[in-house]
Amino acid sequence: YYITNNLRSANMFAIRRKCLNGNRRVLLLAILVISLLIINNGMRKSAIMNVRLNDSTLRTKLYSMETKVGSFYKHRLRLWYEGRCIDATDEGDLVVQFCDPNMHQAFSLTKDNQLVYERLGKCVEIGTNHGTEEFSLHLVECSIVTGAFIIAYNEGVFLTRIVDDKELCPSPVSLLKEKDVTYSPCLNDPIRLTPCDKVASRLVLMEEELFLEDRKLLKQAVMPPGSSCDFAACGFNRREPVNLLPQIKRCTKLWECVTLVVKTARRPQLVLLQAKSVREKLGFDLPTVVYDDGPDDYSAQTRRQIAEYPLMRYIVSNDEDLGIARGRDLALLEIKTEYFFLLDDDVNFTDETNIAKLVEILDTTDATIASGRYDGKVEFAAFLESGYFHNINNNPEIGMFTGVCSKVNQTIPNFPSCVRCDTSSNVFLARTQHIIDIGGWDPDLAIIEHKDLFIRLKAAGMKLVYCKDVRLEHNRPKDRHDPGEGYLEKRRRGISRYKFLLWNAWNVQYIFENNHPETVQINDAGEITYPELVGQGGHC
Repeated sequence: YYITNNLRSANMFAIRRKCLNGNRRVLLLAILVISLLIINNGMRKSAIMNVRLNDSTLRTKLYSMETKVGSFYKHRLRLWYEGRCIDATDEGDLVVQFCDPNMHQAFSLTKDNQLVYERLGKCVEIGTNHGTEEFSLHLVECSIVTGAFIIAYNEGVFLTRIVDDKELCPSPVSLLKEKDVTYSPCLNDPIRLTPCDKVASRLVLMEEELFLEDRKLLKQAVMPPGSSCDFAACGFNRREPVNLLPQIKRCTKLWECVTLVVKTARRPQLVLLQAKSVREKLGFDLPTVVYDDGPDDYSAQTRRQIAEYPLMRYIVSNDEDLGIARGRDLALLEIKTEYFFLLDDDVNFTDETNIAKLVEILDTTDATIASGRYDGKVEFAAFLESGYFHNINNNPEIGMFTGVCSKVNQTIPNFPSCVRCDTSSNVFLARTQHIIDIGGWDPDLAIIEHKDLFIRLKAAGMKLVYCKDVRLEHNRPKDRHDPGEGYLEKRRRGISRYKFLLWNAWNVQYIFENNHPETVQINDAGEITYPELVGQGGHC
């Protein structure tokens, strides 16, 4: 604002001088600057921008998904609902398994419509009839296959085969639920040819190289020696201390090194309240990128209110249900500063929002994230640990143990009120490039995306600092029955599916939260002992 006004004054002076002395170069310069001012004013008047960006440069996980093809080569067949893969046993039976980057699970669909399992070089064929319109599927030599598989697109991707003039699909069948077709199968449940189910039979085609790139953290996990924890995610069970950097590059002006990132869902008034709180508490604005769901039909008054914050880029997507993860990923592509501060749209700054302290932590240590907390008693900061915690089925699990960070009290050099942790609330300062390097947020997860991000950070060996004395206000709308246009539907939709997708992204049966730090013990060597929990631990 001040720069704009100063430039405007300088332009008028230059024009007057040209009129007096005929200095041609000054006039040309004035015309150039005035043109820039016109562009700038035009951008400020159009505070809401409607765009559709391509986020493929940030994350490769979108694969081919809904791309319409007639054949494919070396793709994994992932079950759309819960995220596990179709695999084959050594005996040739098709079953449900984790999508394992350390296993060869790819299929190919040839131009003559043979479905080939690449690891064994054999083709999928119909076997035993298990009742009306249900057949087993197993591998045979491709030379004896008589039928054809075809890709069908009907609100999703399906593999189909015509048997007795009826369209059937490979589908998971539960061994626990009277051998019914199920959209939430357990490991080793059979894949059979059944009448197509719009949920259970739906697939995602995952190109092999892109899949391996996306799951490289799981593939590269190294098992801790001598540990009873023996599955891939156990390789994340390390917690190095936060160290001081040998060379320090300090940020002296917050607006030059921090951008606020906000994903909203049709709640611009909350975003405006947040921007007001930042201006009031800091005394200045910070660059802000806001991503909103479409359509772009806000009133002229709302547009004028947004235009009062010239450092805010308020971007409305063409997508009416963009999702939290995808919106944040797109916002990352807009950031030009070294750090960004993540906020939900209903979070406001307070007198205790010491963002300069968080900046100083990232400036002086090797941490990737420095986080605060919400006002109130609830604490979301937690340690992440992989293991066998529930005492029934010996299932691989990841536990989130809240309150343990403060109990262990592994303090940060020069910041005694801050401790080493693995997760936090969605109010944190992060190194922009580090988050891009790990792929950002998972666009498959429209909700509960934060848990995946923290697991990904830990798997990559990145460090998180939690400062409980940096607080923000969680300013949820007073009318809980009207929190915003379509907000509740978006927040509550498909929670079971997104839980399955999260669990199976890390090849565990269960990711749970333990809110009883008193059950976690620390021995004389400083090692953390986690409790054995009563319960099943997952749905299988």
